Amino acid sequence: MKIFYTIFLFFLLFSSTFASEDIKIITRAEWWADENIRYIDSVEWKEILQNWEQQKIKDKDKILTQAQIDAQNKAKEKNKLILDILDKYSFQRGINSRITTENSRKLFWPIEKAEKITWIIIHHTSTDYASSIEWVRNIYRYHTLKNAWWDIWYNFIIWNDWEIYEWRAWWETSVAAHAKYNNIWNIWISIIGNYSDKAINDKQYLSLKNLTSYLVNKYDIDLNKKKYYHSDCNWKSCDLPLNTVLSDTIIWHRDAWNTSCPGDKLYAQIQDIKSELKNKNTPIFSIKNDYNNKINKLLEKIPENKLLDILANIENDLDKKVDLKKMKAKWLIVNYFKSKSSKNLTSNIKVNQKISIKLSYPDNDIIKIKSWNIVIELKRDWKSLLLAGKKFSSLKIPKKDPNSILEIVSWNRVPEWDKEKKYNDNKFRWDLIISVKDNKLLVVNKLNMEDYLKWLWEVSDYEDSEKVKTIIIAARSYATWYITKDRKFPGESYDWVDDPNVFQKYLWYSLESRSPNINKIVDQTRWKLITYNWELIKPWYFSNSNGKTLSYYDFCMEKYTEKICKKEAKKYPYLTSVIDKWSEWKQFLWHGVWISWAWVKYFAEKWWSYDLIIKYYLKWVEVG
Repeated sequence: MKIFYTIFLFFLLFSSTFASEDIKIITRAEWWADENIRYIDSVEWKEILQNWEQQKIKDKDKILTQAQIDAQNKAKEKNKLILDILDKYSFQRGINSRITTENSRKLFWPIEKAEKITWIIIHHTSTDYASSIEWVRNIYRYHTLKNAWWDIWYNFIIWNDWEIYEWRAWWETSVAAHAKYNNIWNIWISIIGNYSDKAINDKQYLSLKNLTSYLVNKYDIDLNKKKYYHSDCNWKSCDLPLNTVLSDTIIWHRDAWNTSCPGDKLYAQIQDIKSELKNKNTPIFSIKNDYNNKINKLLEKIPENKLLDILANIENDLDKKVDLKKMKAKWLIVNYFKSKSSKNLTSNIKVNQKISIKLSYPDNDIIKIKSWNIVIELKRDWKSLLLAGKKFSSLKIPKKDPNSILEIVSWNRVPEWDKEKKYNDNKFRWDLIISVKDNKLLVVNKLNMEDYLKWLWEVSDYEDSEKVKTIIIAARSYATWYITKDRKFPGESYDWVDDPNVFQKYLWYSLESRSPNINKIVDQTRWKLITYNWELIKPWYFSNSNGKTLSYYDFCMEKYTEKICKKEAKKYPYLTSVIDKWSEWKQFLWHGVWISWAWVKYFAEKWWSYDLIIKYYLKWVEVG
């Protein structure tokens, strides 16, 4: 307790605001973005590429003049000098990942993800548009196809009726494309309309302020820092090809590029937003680095699991509106954990390892599978399969290409809630392998792990993203355990089954088409696993409990003797009992070990990140 109160003496030095304005962002899925036009094999891009190729053939025969050759050489020298200048400012070193394929299809333009977000650039369009989703789609096609910018330039757009749209694919950390030397580590916001001669309306201003505040808090953007911005030097007397200036972490487009955007009226309004946010996020006291060092040293003396317990108690106190100064404690502890690097698992786990799922196909001696435009009918004949009068012991169903959808047309799996019968969970990608076992048809779907997670119905698409991340990482770790550590069904031709009472609920392609949020999060957390002492663990998860989770010892004692349980519990030190005061039902559903969905939901809505949630319920583990 003495350490706990000592911490709060330091906390009194801090003041920070954590609640973000309640904003609604209309996702790409909600405005029906045609994601197909981002793939190189789409009809649109095939036509464009064909035209480009024809133009190349025409240009090939052109003879350049000496002046044109000199201009090309001069441009090469200029580009080399620009790259040398940018290299001094770590340009292009902030790319965390580069994605070239999505859903097994090649993208026309790679997706680049920034490793962090440190600044925001605000822009407005040159044209007014009528407020409609149709115009959103028109601009999307114009940017993507007409101008070949891969996707919309900006991460967000604020419409003239104040609605906020998610524009560029793959969320805020996707590298934008509007000022070529200033597109990394930042988020672009554009406001619909030309505001050179007029100011934005009150609703747009409020949306801009709320979105900016939300992003500043989400990415912990320091409004007191300065950033370097680069633009082409267009004067003949330039010593260098680039102008480099030092400016704020929230700027207008013209601060970072040779443009008049925005006009003076709108330019003045952003100064009000910056001033308001600065006042909101500036500490009451000026904190020196030695104070931060002392606090970090103090925190290091407290075991990690104890710090997370303190953070959970703070959440509980805040719910009761008791001692709101503890909000500062929350801020400090959360940032302390953010600063700690996660360890990476070193093992022989294979990336893109194929897994096989036994499907719960009904007891039927006939199966009909549609591949491309052909329906293949297989019949069971004792212990063999009959296809066109020939017998086979096993058959892999052919498909036209890797993106083809295989549909088991003899299997009706329309969800009960789907009254319009829009979906039927009988569609699959990758391979379907049919054989006979125990005088029944055995239907197996073979695919890779990351795709499996996209079609796993363990959490709903509408849930908070941190909750989805927590469950997805747990599901991946749980499934990977049964590939690398233990076989769920030894001796069988499949790894798992699609029955949630036996393993995990697997629905495949129809679930992918109605769960865009889960698809993104699977890619965001790609290959993340939960480990203890550098070893993969099997993290159980369940619905909810009566107010606390079971330790492994408690769980074991329901079936075995104390002697056995004491010995076995030593193998699972991370499975301790954790107090939970927020369960809605106050009763156990399922086994009660590790973490429940009800609790994850609570913490996610309290702005806990997925790694903090995992570490609270699984002591001393790493997510890496």
